[in-house]
Amino acid sequence: MDRGHEVKAICSHGKPIYDKIETYRYEYKQKECSGIHQLTKEVDEWIHRSELAAEQANLLKGKDWAPDIILGHPGWGETLLLKRIYPSSALVLWPELWLRPTQLGQTDASMTLQQWHYLQNKNSLVELSLSQAQTAMLPTQFQADSFPKRLQNKINVLHEGVEETMFQNQRINRLTLTPELTLGEDTPVVTYISRNLEPMRGFPTFMRSLVRLQALNKRVHIVIVGGDGVSYSSASDDGRSWKDILLHELEGQIDLTRIHFFPRIPHEQLIKLYLRSDLHVYLSSAFVLSWSLIEIMACGTPVIGNNNAMIKELIKPGITGALYQGDEKGLGEAIHKLLKQPKKLRAWGKNSKEYIQKHYALSNTIDKLEELLKPLAAIF
Repeated sequence: MDRGHEVKAICSHGKPIYDKIETYRYEYKQKECSGIHQLTKEVDEWIHRSELAAEQANLLKGKDWAPDIILGHPGWGETLLLKRIYPSSALVLWPELWLRPTQLGQTDASMTLQQWHYLQNKNSLVELSLSQAQTAMLPTQFQADSFPKRLQNKINVLHEGVEETMFQNQRINRLTLTPELTLGEDTPVVTYISRNLEPMRGFPTFMRSLVRLQALNKRVHIVIVGGDGVSYSSASDDGRSWKDILLHELEGQIDLTRIHFFPRIPHEQLIKLYLRSDLHVYLSSAFVLSWSLIEIMACGTPVIGNNNAMIKELIKPGITGALYQGDEKGLGEAIHKLLKQPKKLRAWGKNSKEYIQKHYALSNTIDKLEELLKPLAAIF
């Protein structure tokens, strides 16, 4: 809006939105259904959300307002009817990934029919949405490459961008997390952060690596931030959280006085943790890139990451961090060796910050987005 664009929003959540954006909210109430397939319930939600979002768009249209471009996320079906309301408006989507067996931690051979059905169902919504769109934006080349060739001509690679204020933050030598826990400048600090502590994000591997890390380093403190649910992984067979499962498995093998768990915390607190961390561990499978990784690097924190195609776009070994492949014991040893080289870690952190500022700063990405959108605004 600061660039002279008129922006209006349609959503169902109640979170605050920039006060200069006129927002139209709809309410979706999930209905009780029995005797039908779980995937049928998802399709039912897509249909209801698409109709509810379209009703809000009709309210805008009734006020003689029409957008040049509609921007949307296709994941909940909300964009499916918008071109019916505004046939002359270009539609630009932000799909996240084309799901494949690897995203379920499976191979083609190990997939069940039910799992194939799940992937097909999820991808069908994305493809249906893309069939109406002029273009799609993906934040990484890895995510863009996951899509079938038949859809590649609609895809652009462009990250949403990092706020400029992130690069102004200074590193922190001392951080108080609770009245009982202060991480002083002489305390090595390792962080692991995920929306939920789950296998897809490498949580079991990280926890098991701590056995060896703590045996080698008696001073290191580990801060783990994340919820007890699942975002992308399957729930455990017995319903326990993955955190509880790993704590039970490693009982007596790890020192819990030096491992600190926090649920999801406010963003400003999270940034302070980024700025205090000596080394961040990011073990996500090749999947949707976490926003936290971009922000962590923007704060000048070095990263050791799981060696896969997604991470390689950001982590340049020996320059912005390190890549690891191997077992849990070896990971613990690798973390220990890196903590013994603080000058190297500080150099990697500095390089990370410069790399993110050059390639992912919002001032750059928004310029590129405008360049991509301007031609579409002239299509009728």
